[in-house]
Amino acid sequence: MKHVTPDQWNYVIAPFLIYGAIVLALAVLGLESSFRVHLQRNALVIFFKSISAGLERVTGYPGWAMAGALSGLWALATAALGLYWDVGWHIDLGRDKALFTPPHTMIVIGLAGIIYSAGIAVLFATLDDAPVGVRILGLRIPYSAIAMAALGVGALVGFPLDALWHEAYGIDVTLWSPTHLMLVGGGGLGTIAVWLMLMEGRPTGRATVLGRAITALALGAILVGLSCFEGEFDFGVPQFQVLYLPVLIAATAGFTLVLARATLGPWGAVKAVVAYFIVRGGVALIISGPLHHTFPRFPLYLASAVMVEAVAVWLGTNDRLRYALTSGVAIATVGMVGELAWVKLSGWGDLPANDARVFVVVPAAAVAAAVLGGALSLPVWAERTVPALAAGLAGLVLAGTLLALLPRNVGHVDAVIRLNSVGQQAVVAVELAPPDAARRATAFGVVAWQGGGRVSAKLNEVGPGHYVSSRPLPVTGDWKTIVGLQRGDEVMAVPVYLPTDPEINAPAIAALPERHATFVRNTALLLREQHAGPTWPALAGYSGLAIMVALWTGLITFVAHRLSSTDAEPGSPRTLHTLHRP
Repeated sequence: MKHVTPDQWNYVIAPFLIYGAIVLALAVLGLESSFRVHLQRNALVIFFKSISAGLERVTGYPGWAMAGALSGLWALATAALGLYWDVGWHIDLGRDKALFTPPHTMIVIGLAGIIYSAGIAVLFATLDDAPVGVRILGLRIPYSAIAMAALGVGALVGFPLDALWHEAYGIDVTLWSPTHLMLVGGGGLGTIAVWLMLMEGRPTGRATVLGRAITALALGAILVGLSCFEGEFDFGVPQFQVLYLPVLIAATAGFTLVLARATLGPWGAVKAVVAYFIVRGGVALIISGPLHHTFPRFPLYLASAVMVEAVAVWLGTNDRLRYALTSGVAIATVGMVGELAWVKLSGWGDLPANDARVFVVVPAAAVAAAVLGGALSLPVWAERTVPALAAGLAGLVLAGTLLALLPRNVGHVDAVIRLNSVGQQAVVAVELAPPDAARRATAFGVVAWQGGGRVSAKLNEVGPGHYVSSRPLPVTGDWKTIVGLQRGDEVMAVPVYLPTDPEINAPAIAALPERHATFVRNTALLLREQHAGPTWPALAGYSGLAIMVALWTGLITFVAHRLSSTDAEPGSPRTLHTLHRP
């Protein structure tokens, strides 16, 4: 199999070895107390109850909740590594030649693991006679396990739909096709189900240091899960408007950090960011280190976390709507200045500096997502929760903001591309007509990918309408090199060099000393594999995504309401104030 080496399968095996070692350690830790109480039970029951007892001893949480949550975190981490590995593979190497590559296998294992984690929670809750959820045929089913299983099943349903999509329309290397969004969405939102499971099993006493750390890790996992939707931007070959990057960062920060501070108390938002750093940093180092793929950039969320903490100190969190609205505004202003400064200083990508819409859509996304994060915090006691009407309006605003940026139009721009060869590379000169076509561009540059990595360069203006790349770019072999131009909702490109692709009958576009070209929609070059097909697979894909999103959000909302702590007093054993000092 091209690009696959035997040692890469070790990354598929490693999560099982880690999980098995933890299970055995927990079984030994809880064996003594479990054996004394259940001396007459069979060995398998003793084994499971030993794990449950060990988890409760070291975390303070009921064994069923922590078993399901930790299994879920393990599964989601496996899927996340597989996802970023897979995206890096496609960016650097192009299409894979088989379905079950190592990264694809890790994604399947991780998503199936979400269902497994729900089953583990049901098994342990049943064996422990836990007072949770619903009872069916002697089984005790936590509410959160229902949501977790639905997310896993929905994500796995995306696989056959994805195969159908590719068969009908070609191998589209994009993260945002409807079937890919089912896969990523199930995993990304699965992190919320993990948090809900911890809330459903919150301790009646005080959680241990390890228990609080795992709760922080679950909230950091939500940051990781929601950040997955930024994947194309992380690797520097986005196919959508560049304005999406600050919008997605603002929405993820607003939702997760408001929820984290409400859950964990003082420094909760910062703790979630630290957990996020550990996971995302570890994944990025593995991808760019031993796996030798392009380093995936990622937002820091630190400035936003500091702003959420400041708002919580200033206003408190007990009026959840006021706290969420103010946090959203703080994230959209001071927080985003910090986030975009990081994007600029790290050389991550383009900023929508010439797009006035940024002053509307970013605050809308940040505030709406923050209100949704505050609304989801129902399991955490508050004097005033977010009204259902406010949460519903926030959901509509967030959805409307994301949908409003979907158009990718094409303007009337021509270009003359000239190459000055430097070995196997070339400095790219671009002459635009009209000359001011890029004067107000939101993104303008050259990128090369799929030749074994990714290389990009800025286009510096040397005269009216004349630009030269800041560095030579590869224009031979398997590399694909294009000039990209974005102006608001116009997302365009012209080719510099594209290799022949006999598998899809695509001819080469040679690296000529001079070429006259007209800008086309960027997907005509980024997604050369796509072709026309029947309409019914698209209907199946988009319908499946819509159904899953409605089901997932409905179940998450239902579970949060079932776990509502509004009937409890502050500091009582059934509120999350047991996780931190008031």
